[in-house]
Amino acid sequence: MQRCLECAKKEPDRPCVECQYFVQLSPLRRVPSPPVRVLLEDEHGRHYPARILVLNTTEFGLETEAPVPGRYVIRLQENLWVEVAGVPFKGKNNVHVFDILCVHRKQGTARRLSREEYQLLAGSAGELIQEISRHLPEHLQDLVREKLLAEVEKSELINALRVGKVMKYEGGRFCYLSGQADLDLPMEEAEKLMRQAIRKAEHRREVIISADGQKVFDLHGVPFDHRSGGLLAFDITEVIEKERKMHQQEMQAYREAIAAVTGGRLYLVNSGEMEKVISEGTELARGEVRQTHDIPEARRAMREALPVLDSRRQHAIALCLTEALANALKHAGGGCWQARQSGDTVRIIVQDRGPGIKTSELARATLMQHYSTKNSLGCGFTLMLYYADHLYLNTGPSGTALALDFGIKTGQDQ
Repeated sequence: MQRCLECAKKEPDRPCVECQYFVQLSPLRRVPSPPVRVLLEDEHGRHYPARILVLNTTEFGLETEAPVPGRYVIRLQENLWVEVAGVPFKGKNNVHVFDILCVHRKQGTARRLSREEYQLLAGSAGELIQEISRHLPEHLQDLVREKLLAEVEKSELINALRVGKVMKYEGGRFCYLSGQADLDLPMEEAEKLMRQAIRKAEHRREVIISADGQKVFDLHGVPFDHRSGGLLAFDITEVIEKERKMHQQEMQAYREAIAAVTGGRLYLVNSGEMEKVISEGTELARGEVRQTHDIPEARRAMREALPVLDSRRQHAIALCLTEALANALKHAGGGCWQARQSGDTVRIIVQDRGPGIKTSELARATLMQHYSTKNSLGCGFTLMLYYADHLYLNTGPSGTALALDFGIKTGQDQ
């Protein structure tokens, strides 16, 4: 008691975790980084936020405004909670030692944390991987750990371990090891993944959407032997949502810039807008292109379907159709086309299921002459921009859709 009072006066800024008197030094004394956030619940149901600054299997060093002394419950997961009592004479300011009185778990009660429960709070990414691979044959342990650590680092999952879940799979059953205990995983999909990983003896990864469509999970299955393996699961919903918003902002910037440069003749549109574009007007003709010799047939079918036009306009439409179909063949192995008419406008539409144009290449792919990459529209795009009155472009990983508008005057109006 006297030590902490003296320390509070003489060294008020000294962290308690540096003191050997505060949660005594032992092989099982750990300082989690970052501190683990928990809630203390008193007998009246009041909650007090707290941070575990240091711990061992029998006591916690907590930073909290909860009254000390006092008895509280810390719920670590659905079937695991810990009763603790604050020790007023060990600590200073809002930092105190809390003795573990009882650990309640599904299997019963205990006076201290088990190894797995201790790792839940104190384990680092490396320790978790050590635990998840310790049942491997000795000659495979180092190799698997090295590969798993590399995968974790490459996928930037170390930080995600704070909101992820680590489980062991053996004999058709999962055993929770660490991470976010209440992560509501699609266990049927997780088991399929683990079976594939074990059967093929290789790391498997799946991105799964929950049944209600509200969550996105990144699942990693790592085989240990012919019947067991480890599952690393992460809720990446917020990451996906942030990426989606960033992509929307980026696309809006490109839309505005390209529209300004082209005088409002080229529009980058989203999927919903493109669906409206390709449904407007009356269909005149349609077809598919799978090989180079299909392009002349497409031109012939289109000419027969179009109203009577002057030769220059007809040539411009045929040339643009040829360029668009050539791009679909080159970058997507083919596509479909259609010609539609709405009033005095003919619209040529070409769609494919290729990889689309990368966002970073959109400006160059659409505006720079002779610019061509594997995923761009090639040098023919500037030609289409020259002849068409308006262009609508939607592109992404699932394919590209291009619509070209041509104002026409029928033979009777010439």
